[in-house]
Amino acid sequence: MDNVLTTVYTIDFLSNTWIRNTLITVFLMVLYFYLSLKIKEENILNFLKTSGILVIIMTLSNHILLASNGAWELHKHLPFHLCSISALICCTIFFVKKNQFLFEFLFYAGILGGIFSILTPQITLYNENYFFYVMFYFKHAAIIVIPIVMMFRLKMNLSKYSGLKTFGAVNILLIIIMKINSSIGSNYFYVASPPEVNNPLIVISNKTILGLPEYVFYWEIVLIILVSVLYLIFKKR
Repeated sequence: MDNVLTTVYTIDFLSNTWIRNTLITVFLMVLYFYLSLKIKEENILNFLKTSGILVIIMTLSNHILLASNGAWELHKHLPFHLCSISALICCTIFFVKKNQFLFEFLFYAGILGGIFSILTPQITLYNENYFFYVMFYFKHAAIIVIPIVMMFRLKMNLSKYSGLKTFGAVNILLIIIMKINSSIGSNYFYVASPPEVNNPLIVISNKTILGLPEYVFYWEIVLIILVSVLYLIFKKR
């Protein structure tokens, strides 16, 4: 990738750029949710399928642009980060038989992953192509708002142990990702090294536990707490 200009662009929390981008993103998410409420019941699935197709188009465009710039790399661009997995679910969930587990995984992983990514943005730009800037916010907004629309418009609810099932699934993925990271030298799930953003959940130390950086275990504690909070807020009354 010697001929490709790569810039990792982080945005400081509460900076002017952060405030502008966050306000625009939240406005567009609220607008999308508002529009979803106006769609007739018999048309809502087509509305969501169209949303899924748009996520597919943006995702494919992302990889095509990377490849055309000579920037696509196996150890960086496989969809093995949690938010990328959530985006893949958005691409497919409306075109398969209704799947409760996929919905619940998307609900917890998408909402939590999307929120933290927007709060602490780390954007990789290639050849100063600002498509990747837009794609970052588009993807993370989509994985937050789409499962919420599914809950309210498709009447999909969280099952009793949905949070524990998602927590377990994330940890199974973590084990698989660790193997992939060790095989190809990648940093998927950020379990080889932390992201460059100033994230209060990342406690930097030289300690490892079971071969993982210590901060990963703080993430585990925070994840189970936040999953429980989401369940209590959104569980069917």
